[in-house]
Amino acid sequence: MPTSPTHVRQPSKRALLWVAILIPVVTATPASSVPCPSPPPPVKDLDLPRFYGDDDGSKIDPELARRHKAAVEPLTAFLRQVVADTDKAARRGDEKAARCALDWIAAWAKGEAWLGHMGTKQAEYQRKWDLAGVALAYLKLKRHASPAHRSLIEPWLIRFADTVRAFQLAPGRKRNNHLYWLGLSLSATAIATESPRHWQAAHAIMTEALGHVQADGTLRLELERGQRALHYHAFALTPLVVMAELAALRGENWYGAAGGPLDRLLGRTLAGIDDPSSFAALAGVGQEDPAGRGYGWLALYRGRFPERLPGRLPEVPDAHRWLGGDVRLLGPSLAARGP
Repeated sequence: MPTSPTHVRQPSKRALLWVAILIPVVTATPASSVPCPSPPPPVKDLDLPRFYGDDDGSKIDPELARRHKAAVEPLTAFLRQVVADTDKAARRGDEKAARCALDWIAAWAKGEAWLGHMGTKQAEYQRKWDLAGVALAYLKLKRHASPAHRSLIEPWLIRFADTVRAFQLAPGRKRNNHLYWLGLSLSATAIATESPRHWQAAHAIMTEALGHVQADGTLRLELERGQRALHYHAFALTPLVVMAELAALRGENWYGAAGGPLDRLLGRTLAGIDDPSSFAALAGVGQEDPAGRGYGWLALYRGRFPERLPGRLPEVPDAHRWLGGDVRLLGPSLAARGP
C-alpha cells in the first residue's frame, strides 16, 4: 500500500518575522571598500644583537639568533606587508593594494624610520638591507604614487641612502657582501628618486665588486666565512645580479661579457650548490646547506642569459622582502612607468 506524502507545514509570516529578528543578517563588504590596515609605529632607533657566536661570522649562536629575530620582527613584519601589497599591485594593477603600500611607506617616511640611533653594527647592516627592500618596493609602486606620497617618500629615501652610505664607506669597513648590498640600495634609490649621484655611486660599487671576483670565481672575503662560505657567495651574488638587471632595464650593461667576473662568480656558486664539497675544498671546512641559496638572482639571470646557464639548476626563490618582493615584476613595473 503506497504511503501518502508527508505534509510539510509552511511557517507563518509571524514566525518568519521572528526568525529575521533573531538571526543577524551578514552582508559581505566589497573588497574595494575595506580600509587599509593602519601602519605600525615607525621604528626609528635600532639596537640589534649580533647573531654569530664567533669572530669569523661562521657559527650562529641559537640564543643570540632568537634575540635578534625578536628584535627585528617589527621591521620584518612591516616590509613583508609592504612587499605583499606591492606585488599585488604589480601583478594585477590593484590600486587599493598600491595605495595601502604607499600609505605605509609614507607613514614611516614621515616618522623618519631607520634614521635614528643605531646601537650596533648589526643595526647598521639591517637598515642597509631594509633600504634595498623599501626602495625596490617603491620603485615598483611609483607610478601609483600621488604628489603627497612622493613629497614624503623620495626625500626620505635620499636621506636614508646617504646615511647608510656614510656608515658602509667609512674607513675600516670590510669591502665584502655588505658593500654589494649598499650598491643595490643606492641603485634602487637612484631610480626611485631620479638621482644621478646615487646611480654613479652604485656603478662605482659594481665596478669594484666585479674586481673582487678571483680567477676561480670565488670572493676572497666570503671564503673566509668558514662553513658559511657557500652561503655568503650566494648572498653576495644576489645584489650584484639585481643591480645588473636594473642597469640592463635602463639600457646599460653591468652584467659584463660572457665568461666575465659575474659569470665566473655565478658559475662557481652554482657548482657549489650542486656539490658543496667543491666549496669545502676551497674554504677548508665542510659547508652548511645554503638555505634559500640567495633570492631572486637566478630568475633574473635565467631570463636575461638562458644560454649561459648549465642544464641543471637549483630551485631558488624569486622573491624576498630585501628585494622589494618578486624580482620578476621589476621589468614590467619599470616599463609601465614609461620614460
